[in-house]
Amino acid sequence: MAGTRNWPVLAIVLFAAAPATAQTSSVEALQEQVATMQARLDRLEDKAAIEKLQRAYGYYLDKALWKECAALFADNGSVEIAQRGVYKGRKSIDTFFTQVMGRGTDGLKEGRIFNHLILQGIVDVDADGQHARGRWRALQWVVTLGKQAIFAEGPYENVYVKENGVWKIQTMHYYDSYHVTEASGFTKNPISPSGKAAEFLPDAEPTVVYDNYPGVYVPPFHYPNPVSGKLWTQAETDQISTHGVSAPPRAH
Repeated sequence: MAGTRNWPVLAIVLFAAAPATAQTSSVEALQEQVATMQARLDRLEDKAAIEKLQRAYGYYLDKALWKECAALFADNGSVEIAQRGVYKGRKSIDTFFTQVMGRGTDGLKEGRIFNHLILQGIVDVDADGQHARGRWRALQWVVTLGKQAIFAEGPYENVYVKENGVWKIQTMHYYDSYHVTEASGFTKNPISPSGKAAEFLPDAEPTVVYDNYPGVYVPPFHYPNPVSGKLWTQAETDQISTHGVSAPPRAH
């Protein structure tokens, strides 16, 4: 045991006795290891911050807190939900949430449920530590007491940006996979994706027009296959997805 306690002293003696070039090499190697570990820690902290950002969005969305949702976006960001079109920039993002979604009011009303469970997050931070991408899945229950209950689901493919040390949503794109009512269930009369609003029009048309249930659309994955390393291609999405199966998007 006594010999074991003397190892640190022996290491110092050997290091001091080593040639200067060897000491320099050891210090440089140690500095590289520390830098690598610091970079990994930074990326883990970035990932945790992005996950918190996206989950916070889900909680605000649940309670129709539209101003809180909009505040999570970068000023030059964009939002595209289902096939409503693309709203770009701070003013349009605010308009989308407060007017298109909130219809001029903020906060969940009596007799309403607007639950959005945001799950299965896969977040990848770029090497620069300033940009990232994330894929998530939302399960939705939208209920109006005594009138209607809607069940819906779909993935997000989002882009994030770090501004002044704070992660924000740069681009949000939600794809509607299915949209059904409690009355019809999954076996008849599925609802087509939400289309453009009658007023408060978007800044741009939808980036893609696609089928939802009973059709199929596979939004391209931003990440490679974790085992094979193979990147997903748009050609694969086009091959696997159906075309013209579901009804046209519904105007709002």
